[in-house]
Amino acid sequence: MYSRISGALRRLSLVLGAISGAGTAVLMLTVVPDLLARNLFGKAIYGMSETGIFVLVIVVFLALSTAQVRKEHFHVGVLDAYLSPEAVRLIWIGRHALSAMVCGVFTWYATMGAIASTKLNEQSYAVIEYPIWPAKIVVALGLLLLTVQFLMDMLEAITTPGYTIHGAQSGAPESAGAL
Repeated sequence: MYSRISGALRRLSLVLGAISGAGTAVLMLTVVPDLLARNLFGKAIYGMSETGIFVLVIVVFLALSTAQVRKEHFHVGVLDAYLSPEAVRLIWIGRHALSAMVCGVFTWYATMGAIASTKLNEQSYAVIEYPIWPAKIVVALGLLLLTVQFLMDMLEAITTPGYTIHGAQSGAPESAGAL
């Protein structure tokens, strides 16, 4: 049962990562016309700046769990090559636990903010009236998925003897020292 849930959450993260990647193209489609209009005609396209900010939130926060699923987040593993596989596994359990706790706190805070913002129908009143609450929901969702992914990685580290981040049993990863 756990493997089905874990697989489904990992697939969801990868799909959201693809949406995030497509969001980069959408971001260009909101920024470039607005910049051209400002430079060529001296007038902004109303709502483009606000839409660009919302799309940027989507690009960043929906990709967080995708990066963790792919093990692409930055980490310093200098000592990992010199430790026993069991010590490396214990370090990874601690890393994932600490990451889950920190992300959990951020998730709680973001969720409370998203709930309050949604109840108030929070709006931005810059150039046009633009809803803020959807972006806050995306932030909370992205952080929640990242927290869950850290917990799943921690459980995998606990249950897998000789666990390392890239699945190798010992020693430095193949890319160690590569530029």
